[in-house]
Amino acid sequence: MKEELSDFLRAVADDLDIPGHLYEDAVVKYTDVGEWLAQEDSELAQFEPHIFPQGSFRLGTMVRPINDSEEYDIDLVCHLKIKKENTTQKELKDRVGKRLKARADIKKIVIESRRCWVLDYPEPFHMDVLPVIPNAEHQPNGILLTDTDLRLWQLSNPIDYAEWFKEQMNIVLLESRTAYAKRYQMSIEEVPEYEVKTPLQRVVQILKRHRDIYFKDELQNRPISIIITTLAAKAYANQSDLYEALVSVATRMHEYIEKRDNGEWWVENPVEEGENFAHKWNEYPERREAFFKWLQKVRGDFVSVSQIESLTKAAAALSPTLGRNAVSRAAASLGIQTSAMTTKSSAASALQVPGLGSTAHCIAPVWPVRLQYQVSVKGTVHPGSKASKTKWQMTHRPVPRNVWLRFEAKTNVPEPFEVRWQVVNTGQDAIAADCLRGNEFEESNGATKNVRWEGTEYRGTHWVEAFIIRHGVCVARSQPLKVRIRG
Repeated sequence: MKEELSDFLRAVADDLDIPGHLYEDAVVKYTDVGEWLAQEDSELAQFEPHIFPQGSFRLGTMVRPINDSEEYDIDLVCHLKIKKENTTQKELKDRVGKRLKARADIKKIVIESRRCWVLDYPEPFHMDVLPVIPNAEHQPNGILLTDTDLRLWQLSNPIDYAEWFKEQMNIVLLESRTAYAKRYQMSIEEVPEYEVKTPLQRVVQILKRHRDIYFKDELQNRPISIIITTLAAKAYANQSDLYEALVSVATRMHEYIEKRDNGEWWVENPVEEGENFAHKWNEYPERREAFFKWLQKVRGDFVSVSQIESLTKAAAALSPTLGRNAVSRAAASLGIQTSAMTTKSSAASALQVPGLGSTAHCIAPVWPVRLQYQVSVKGTVHPGSKASKTKWQMTHRPVPRNVWLRFEAKTNVPEPFEVRWQVVNTGQDAIAADCLRGNEFEESNGATKNVRWEGTEYRGTHWVEAFIIRHGVCVARSQPLKVRIRG
């Protein structure tokens, strides 16, 4: 039964997670914003602006809102290399806001909030862009952030915290990345981070959803995510079984809460000595009491469920605490019938891509073909410009429009040789734009002769194929690499 519970809880966590296509869309969006802030004509360029994610988006612990009509909240940092003595919190925030508003499409969606600039995209997410500067006393990754309600600069270190969080699950994370790399025939370094989830990440997601529902009518006492995440990470012992990890974490989380000699309750920031994540507990004791009551409820809910004789009944028992829609969708994915109505997820429809269209416009190789060697092609996705450092490997999932794809041909053909590419697109979008391709063999256009760059413009199923030409003869030909572009 415990193994079945792990499978079920994994399905729940998968449903709670931000869908992969939305994750990719968010990366595309914030990469675009980062490039706009850093352009040569930008007043910010001299400060080397850099945008990167923080919080649950970086940690892989996001959860969908309880109400499906609500948006995902993605936290970003906008880092500027300015010394603290050379600016104020207001000046820093105004500088970033001025540049954001200088682009017409961004100006339409930017909203000022207390600490950050909110980019309210039409997609089901919004981004909070937080202006920060380096913390000279805690380098290389410490930062100082703005807050219009507070006079003093606030400290933070999201990069080091994320590295600490990964370290708590390093054994299972490496095992998971290794298995994924083997499955998709890539190196461990090439595995996209968001494609692999460990039991710790799923435990945090499940705990956060349980909290959201438990405190839905008591928001003022709801524990903040950083406390849950920190205590869960400290309590996690690299268990590979999700249910075992959840029960163990819920049972041990309280051990990492201190009550110091001066009577203060304390949850230490593991990367910023002296910072207490639970400082509000000392000002508002009811929040501390609510946390311990909630933690007791968590233990009761998840320990007792293993005693239920069937997974169907276990799912029904967890439905009120994890959300009926999430439980119903998870159960349906495992073929389990529940009494609750299943709400169809929009993720599947968003990923639908037309199949391969007519290829009558494609031509056959124009050289004599005597295949004696091998060549293979791998692709990477680059949001923003070709030079963008943010990228992920092409996998089974469709890629978004308006990004760059980098194709690299690897071959055992001895020099001298040339690489030619047949780029084939199909479907109604390409036909409507009068841009069907496949009737020529194109040269490489990258920094080396075995690299080809292509943009993603037309929704549909396409392919790319590499041909190795030696002394006028095609001696190696890759398998077509399918490229599925979603709308």
